[in-house]
Amino acid sequence: MITPLFANRFFIALPPIWLVGIGALTALAVLLVLWGLLRVVAPRAASEAKASLRDGFLGPVAWLLLAASGVALALTPLVPVEGMVRSLSRMLSANESSEVITIAPGSIDEKVDLPLRPQELASLSFQSDRRVLLRTQRPIEGFALLKVPDVELNGQDAWQWSKDDGRANPFLGNKAELEVSNRAEGDAAGPAQLTVSWRLVPEFPEVAILPLTALSLLVIVLAYSAFRLLPRRIAAVASSTTKEAIGQPIFAVAIVAGIALLLAFIVIPYNTFGEDVKMLKDSGLTLVKVLSLLVVIWTASVAVADEIEGRTALTVLSKPLTRRQFVIGKFIGLALVALLIFMILGAVLMATTSLKVVYDARESSKTDPLWTECAAEMITIVPGLVLSLLETILLGAVSLAVSTRLGMIPNLIICFTIYVLGHLVPLIVQSSVGKLAIVRFVGRLFATLLPVLEHFTIEAAVVGGVPIPWSYLGWAALYAGLYSAIAVLIALVLFQDRDLA
Repeated sequence: MITPLFANRFFIALPPIWLVGIGALTALAVLLVLWGLLRVVAPRAASEAKASLRDGFLGPVAWLLLAASGVALALTPLVPVEGMVRSLSRMLSANESSEVITIAPGSIDEKVDLPLRPQELASLSFQSDRRVLLRTQRPIEGFALLKVPDVELNGQDAWQWSKDDGRANPFLGNKAELEVSNRAEGDAAGPAQLTVSWRLVPEFPEVAILPLTALSLLVIVLAYSAFRLLPRRIAAVASSTTKEAIGQPIFAVAIVAGIALLLAFIVIPYNTFGEDVKMLKDSGLTLVKVLSLLVVIWTASVAVADEIEGRTALTVLSKPLTRRQFVIGKFIGLALVALLIFMILGAVLMATTSLKVVYDARESSKTDPLWTECAAEMITIVPGLVLSLLETILLGAVSLAVSTRLGMIPNLIICFTIYVLGHLVPLIVQSSVGKLAIVRFVGRLFATLLPVLEHFTIEAAVVGGVPIPWSYLGWAALYAGLYSAIAVLIALVLFQDRDLA
């Protein structure tokens, strides 16, 4: 039987997983609404969109969305939904406001309630036209609470507080209350006009996981749907390649083995003295990348080399389909296979990272973490998954070029050799400095011909929690796109004069 203590700790890791699942549910609901509108406006296009679920990519994506949505609905009673919904609504509402309060002369400790929650407060300022004394916290007898000093306004200078300064929140609890005293006497006596200005932010900024998840899934599905409508022949080849990959036993083995190993990483002791979460992220990223590379390279060999050897390519090209469309369709199909694997195993890796934070705290006898800490660790996985996907697509293009001339075994050997040497390119170039001319030539040759795969290796940054700028992801995507385009161009050249008979 699970003890209540372990159950409570286990529940801490569930809100980040729930946010991803609700994001998937939101995307699914939007897609259903769009399909319903399409059915009214263009019934034929709606029927074609429904039929696309039977192709190699949208079908598994639909099942993934349904599974994530089901998990989210099952976890709903176990997560603090009210707080997260409140933070989501704060993201969509006005965050800056002010209020002018009139304080009668001679008022002593007059209570004023402010319409804000202290947990959402990002900045606060007080400005008065007369001398007043403000108290934001009242000492409570019997409790050792942090006491914020009373604020004395001189009628000219404003008092300001910002969350970024690291100072304690001026208010305690869930209500923002002021005690204002206007003790001015003589000529200075009179009502005081107190202006209170504040800026609010979501109490849990981690709830941004939900809209970002929904937006990412919508972009993927809609982009693929548009791709199916425009270059139909290329899309047909890509769909056939994806279906062929999913039908291979190695795809199912990679998915099942990946899920099993990622779940096992939660309970595996790494003996790192409290750094097990970092080891899980490093091991998980490497595992997902290697499994996806294996499936993509295997698929490239089956989809091109085996079709050429089995004369299947000759039959396909006898239809109104050019060799250029055939190669480009195969490449896009390989990219879709890689994306599908990363979506499935990436979601599992994010969930296991959140769970590992709680498990590691329990095993190390640490203080129970907050669910926001689990979400922060989970978010750091995303840039690593994106860069690993780009690396997989790049090597998939190389594998496609090799498969136009060689079979499966040589393809595997060449691609994994390029994988190893590609990660060693900076070291090769550095070690060749000051050496013989032939050594420098070989080092520069490797640096010119081989892809610099170290651009996609940021496990150290992910493990260390260093934020990855969007500009870096953009340049890495540009590099992967250019190298993949060169590899596909080489594949076109090699395949153009290949005898298929």
